[in-house]
Amino acid sequence: MVTDIAVVGRTPGADEATAPGRQPIRRHRWWAVALVCAVCVTLVGASALVAGNEVRTDIRFDQAHRSLDAARRRIALAGADLTTVRSQLDTVDGQVEQDAAVLSQDTSQLRGLESALTSARSDVSNQTSAIGDLNSCLAGVEQALNALSVGDQTYAIDALDAVSTTCTRAMAVDG
Repeated sequence: MVTDIAVVGRTPGADEATAPGRQPIRRHRWWAVALVCAVCVTLVGASALVAGNEVRTDIRFDQAHRSLDAARRRIALAGADLTTVRSQLDTVDGQVEQDAAVLSQDTSQLRGLESALTSARSDVSNQTSAIGDLNSCLAGVEQALNALSVGDQTYAIDALDAVSTTCTRAMAVDG
């Protein structure tokens, strides 16, 4: 009975649809549906790839943006620190200038004191020499007086002659 239904269901001209060089209508529709499905699947897959790529790109952009914001905050903090350091440096520069002026003044005073010390050393040396000359002169005069006290006038004159140069130098120093 199935064959009768198949035969009954046959339409005239079905043989024409299967004629050589022509494809049956069902096969043509199946290929068209398969092609449309393949194109759709390809488009959906490409869209999914593009969407996934877009999501990754957005995530990377967001990360880069956050990194940039963090870098800007660090730069702002560094700028504030730099301003503080510059202020402190200006204060230190002022102190250095004051210290340099005081040092210059102290150096000038020290040079004056060194000059006075050199002069005082020279005076001490001259006075030491004058004291030595006075001691020699006094020793000669004392010998001359001792010789005169015992009546030896020749020895007294010789003693005075021996110290006359030192006595003259001693008098020249003191004036």
